[in-house]
Amino acid sequence: MSTATLDHELNFESSQQSDADKRLLVMFYAEPIKNESKSIEAGRPIYEDIDHIRIITPGSRDNFVTEVTQEYIERFPQQWARYKAKQDQNVSGTPLDALPWMTRAQVAEFKAVGCHTVEQLVGMSDNLSQKFMGHFQIKQRAQAFLDAAAGAAPMLKLQSELEKRDEQIAALQAQMEAMVAAHKAAGVKAPLPKG
Repeated sequence: MSTATLDHELNFESSQQSDADKRLLVMFYAEPIKNESKSIEAGRPIYEDIDHIRIITPGSRDNFVTEVTQEYIERFPQQWARYKAKQDQNVSGTPLDALPWMTRAQVAEFKAVGCHTVEQLVGMSDNLSQKFMGHFQIKQRAQAFLDAAAGAAPMLKLQSELEKRDEQIAALQAQMEAMVAAHKAAGVKAPLPKG
């Protein structure tokens, strides 16, 4: 594990920084750190859990580890909230396993370098992705997969809305049939349509 330093003086606009941060694998965790002064005072080792952050650039074996500061809490609020709520901090996105053409070995290779989603794969720099055989074609196919999914999204939304409508119609038909059956059982004739 490398503890390389990050350049905190990045000259990105906030939206660009946010887009860059979306490609990172960010994990908050507690690390037990020995408190020297309390240990000396108690005459035994005293450890305290100190919040740390690990930032991994997908495709790179290097990762950045440091104690959590307010800057990181503000920069990665969703991951921090999930950590504090003791929820899984996995990256959101489409898992690499969803790519039908990618082999299990390829998925394992990408996960080994911190790339877990299709979005991270597409966003991986060419400098990092060139470590993989056929990286250019893999990234192109992954981008085509995301483009196709984005194009299908409106159709899937419409299909979902139509299914809800069909369920409502079926429920109304069942109510009507129940009312007609109740009227027949009570001996009430339905009014004849005017025409």
